[in-house]
Amino acid sequence: MRLSGRVVVITGAGGGIGRSVALAFAAEGADLVLGDLTDSVESAAEDARRIGVKALAVRGDVARVTDMVTLVAKAVDELGRLDVLVTCAGVDGPGLLADQDDATWTRVIDVNLNGTYRAIRAALPQMMAQGRGRIITIASILGKMGGYGFVSAYAASKHGVVGLTRALAAELGAQGFPGITVNAICPGYVRAGMGIALQSTKAGPVSGTEIFERYYKRLVPQRRMIEAEEIAHAAVFLALPESAGVTGQALNVDGGFFMS
Repeated sequence: MRLSGRVVVITGAGGGIGRSVALAFAAEGADLVLGDLTDSVESAAEDARRIGVKALAVRGDVARVTDMVTLVAKAVDELGRLDVLVTCAGVDGPGLLADQDDATWTRVIDVNLNGTYRAIRAALPQMMAQGRGRIITIASILGKMGGYGFVSAYAASKHGVVGLTRALAAELGAQGFPGITVNAICPGYVRAGMGIALQSTKAGPVSGTEIFERYYKRLVPQRRMIEAEEIAHAAVFLALPESAGVTGQALNVDGGFFMS
């Protein structure tokens, strides 16, 4: 229970990585405010409460500023503080750039990059007033590399998330807020959410699991997909007192995929 008494806000907490992150923080004793577009956020909050922490479920969209303001207000007004923000909300929008319509490209950028910005922007005033806080963004190893086709919009958005993370970490330190750290986690192929969903390929829709087995497994030194819980454990580490000196980093949790 290393985070007992802390309050954590998580976007995209209804499923996939976000849900695992929520339960990992609950296991460490943190109270939670969970945001998501779907009703699944209610069951995630119920699972967290069974662990023995407070957990508020809030329906909201990272594409709307007002929803992010409401999410942060819930934490401050009902739980008294805001210690950690984890931005897990994301979409993939696969397709070849030459074929992709403008609406799909814009949606991916607006959710993955602008949605991360909106959540951070809503949380910053409270963290700055406290003089401390942890901001943890979920990027991707595709935020450091171009990918292998059909992911141009996603890769562009995640490059943006990594850049935002690094720039904000430097900005906060330079402006006299060394107690607020900002770090990204860059997952590889994860056995959850988008990582196992159907994806567009030249051969048509194929599950993420099958794509990994066919094309990427041989490029990963550990020869396996990453489990969502492993991303969650990394997020917990970045929220602990022991990681106070870590900021502006983009931590790969990918079985060695990026290295290869």
